[in-house]
Amino acid sequence: MARSRIATDRSDLIEVRHFDMTTLVSIVLITAVGFAAIFSATYAAQMNDRFRQQLEYAAFGFAGMMVMAFLPVRWYMVIAYPLYVISLVLLVYVAFAGKLVYGHRSWIAIGASGQFQPSELAKLATMLAVGRYLGKEHDLSRIGPLIVTVLLVIVPVGLIMLEPDPGSAIIFVGLLAIVLLWSGADLFMLAAIVAPVVVAVLALFGRTPMIVSVLAGGVVLFFLFRRNLIITMLAFMMVIGVAFSTNFVLSHMKQYMRDRIQVVLDPELDPLGKGYNVIQTRMAIGSGGLTGKGYLKGTQTQLRYVPKQWTDFIISVPSEEFGLIGALVILLLYLFVIFRGVAIASSVRSRFSSVLAIGISGIWFLHCAVNIGMSLGLMPVVGIPLPFISYGGSALLTNLLMAGILMNLYRNRRVMF
Repeated sequence: MARSRIATDRSDLIEVRHFDMTTLVSIVLITAVGFAAIFSATYAAQMNDRFRQQLEYAAFGFAGMMVMAFLPVRWYMVIAYPLYVISLVLLVYVAFAGKLVYGHRSWIAIGASGQFQPSELAKLATMLAVGRYLGKEHDLSRIGPLIVTVLLVIVPVGLIMLEPDPGSAIIFVGLLAIVLLWSGADLFMLAAIVAPVVVAVLALFGRTPMIVSVLAGGVVLFFLFRRNLIITMLAFMMVIGVAFSTNFVLSHMKQYMRDRIQVVLDPELDPLGKGYNVIQTRMAIGSGGLTGKGYLKGTQTQLRYVPKQWTDFIISVPSEEFGLIGALVILLLYLFVIFRGVAIASSVRSRFSSVLAIGISGIWFLHCAVNIGMSLGLMPVVGIPLPFISYGGSALLTNLLMAGILMNLYRNRRVMF
């Protein structure tokens, strides 16, 4: 009996010692920044319900995070495929019967005022499914496993585009590239996937950038990798096809999508219309100077010049109030958490855990890059929240659950599955 009690006590000590306090403290700090920013963004408008709701979401989220932090990691593998199927069903439902908000059917109404965004759950579910599949040591240098991995990601992307929600689709595509690269996919295959995307983006800036990018893509595919000539020709033909079809696709986009692309190219074309959000956000960020105007004293924020300043453009709030120093502190916190995830992905002994950890870090990195990029006018405004900071229950809950998983992977980093 005494030996059993001593063994149990030692086990408890090991569990406590291995608990990832570093990640927990970092997540708490970033979430606290989010509370302060949401309170400030809604203060002058007396929209206290937004702040209160975010606190409620956080309470459920932190409870869920702690549950995920102590679940047996094998349970993640058990629920991976069922959760993936459930997320696909929810995406199908929301695409045809979801709540219509700003022209998108991205939400499922819950009760009188609540709503849930299935695409947020789909990010976690897809990452679990990809991790379980790749955890079986599938060789991504072979075409079969590569196609299955791509399909696991592309299927939810297709359903998300039915809403349509191009922002979430961008996150999934970026996540696919990160996971394939981390899991040892053939670099030629990755280049064949990435090159058409780069060419399509540069084609928006005119014929000369398009031609230069196509030639550069040809040089990379033909001379850098030196693969089978037929396969290389097919990849290069895809690059050419994407380049010359970009304008056709752009002409058949919905008007609001074309407007967002035009804003990136030149927001001053319509400063009171299409470019208003980006221009005002830039002004708010720039007006903070080095040290900012002080908490609750940001003129752009309190006079509500920045639309959706508690969601898509929330980075403008701390940037105006705490200046460049405050913005850099936030960026450093994000970089620390993201690289913490990369470190965990590098240290775990299970391939499933490694893919899952890099996927979570990748999701946070892509969200930060896209959100801050669109706030600065470097990317189209696609409605991507800033992790842990932007107002929104679905995103906050999902991010906190992912943080719990990351802490669990650290705690079990020496365990093989």
